[in-house]
Amino acid sequence: MRILCPRATEKRCLLSFFSSGFQRVHRETGQTRRKSGETRVEGFMAMVSRLLSTRARERPDSPAFLSGADERVLTWREVAAHAERWRHEIPPGSRVGLVIADPLLFTMAYLGCLSAGATAAPVDPRLTEAELAGALARLRIDVLATDRDDPTVHSGLNTVLADFAGPRRIRSANTPHRTGASHPAVLLTSSGTTGAPKGIPLTEWQLLHAAERVARHHRFGPGERGYTPLPLFHVNAQVMGLLATVVSGAELVIDRRFEAGEYWARVERHRPTWLNAVPAILASLARCPAPPTRVVDRIRFARSASAPLPRETARAFTARTGLGVLETYGMSEAAGQLTANPLDPARRRDGSVGLPVDVDLIVAGSDGRETAPGEEGDVLLRGPEIVREYVELDGPERSRPARAADGWLRTGDIGVRDEAGFLYLAGRVDDVINRGGEKVYPQEVENVLLAHPGVAAAAVVGAPHERLGQVPVAFVTTESRDAERLQASLLAWCAQRLTRYKRPVVVEVIDALPVGPTGKVLRRALRPEPAGRP
Repeated sequence: MRILCPRATEKRCLLSFFSSGFQRVHRETGQTRRKSGETRVEGFMAMVSRLLSTRARERPDSPAFLSGADERVLTWREVAAHAERWRHEIPPGSRVGLVIADPLLFTMAYLGCLSAGATAAPVDPRLTEAELAGALARLRIDVLATDRDDPTVHSGLNTVLADFAGPRRIRSANTPHRTGASHPAVLLTSSGTTGAPKGIPLTEWQLLHAAERVARHHRFGPGERGYTPLPLFHVNAQVMGLLATVVSGAELVIDRRFEAGEYWARVERHRPTWLNAVPAILASLARCPAPPTRVVDRIRFARSASAPLPRETARAFTARTGLGVLETYGMSEAAGQLTANPLDPARRRDGSVGLPVDVDLIVAGSDGRETAPGEEGDVLLRGPEIVREYVELDGPERSRPARAADGWLRTGDIGVRDEAGFLYLAGRVDDVINRGGEKVYPQEVENVLLAHPGVAAAAVVGAPHERLGQVPVAFVTTESRDAERLQASLLAWCAQRLTRYKRPVVVEVIDALPVGPTGKVLRRALRPEPAGRP
């Protein structure tokens, strides 16, 4: 069964006000044409700028973006005015490295770059000076936008200080013209969890189309307020948070980072109607004291994305807070969300990442053909929403196709659909452990480990084995003081719940798992010793 994206609404005008309370972004009328079986759209310029102007005209003094840590608020009038200042400061076509820690300053700079027709390239502001210099060089940045007080290490770049009075140029440099370089609206980098990071160029239309799908599915609009403590240099927070707010005319509370001890106090102060989270945050909150009913009574759901959500984590979070979890699945190549569970809790399926949300998605077997419901295969994507190419970041800048000749992009995820089309993810292709010809999916083993009351977090990787090729090895974290007893308990626990070839041959208790900024485990950083037993 193929879940296809409806195209009828894509040919309507850019802005259309719906009675549900939010504005939807569609493809602007103009020149559309067919090429290679896809709808191509031309002539899109400054859609974000137009949207901000519309918001400022309709609701000038209404809150748009709020700081989670203090009382600062940006109204729609202020957001539009700041974007206009960025348009005057940043030349169109510039590639701007956003190294900005303050969430409201980042928001203004990000929307300002999109309004100016520049390329926004968000960079993790926590990087050391050496790491940051390397990242800016790989991205071939020609304008640095930062809120750092003394960015002296980047003296060779045009530098703009992000400030609430507007961007202020503090250094000018002769940056050579990047001949043939691409000029997307946003240039992201892959997480690098399964290989060398690569550039992911996204157009303004792709970003806003993804934001519109998110806003429509989650029923955002005036009166809705989200709360996100996720890193803004990641696509989730940019599209699910910033752009979905712009598209829908809703409100968004933004925190610089997740702080477990402050989380529910900030939720109580700001009174959001939905929460943007990742599994690591949900797992942490499931271990914190339960929030009072008055704190969560307005919240419709806690949305989970960016990493696999163990069933035990979802159940523990709901049991502790009373809030349902809306599990979703996305990737940078689609500007975020691909699938999501229904808003109606009764229709959600435990362990599933939901149904495709207006994207072409299939599960294909080794022969490239679509599998039947219940059969495992590779998750593939196709359509104008999906990037057509990657940008190589090592060596001379060049692009390479992101999709196969038939138009499908391989996500690298393994999944299966049920009869109703709900997608269940088994893991990453690169993570599968081949134990003497038997496939072991780490996610399945991790879910069993996480169900043990002594385990806080778990990751399973393959260790070299001279006879079997690979065997599964587990790394776990715990609050227990008796690591040896826990190890023995977990081996017995797995023996009761897993077929023999799936059981970890070793369980190592460590202080913390290596994770990326969104809580995704960096499996390549876990290096088990070669195993000598079957």
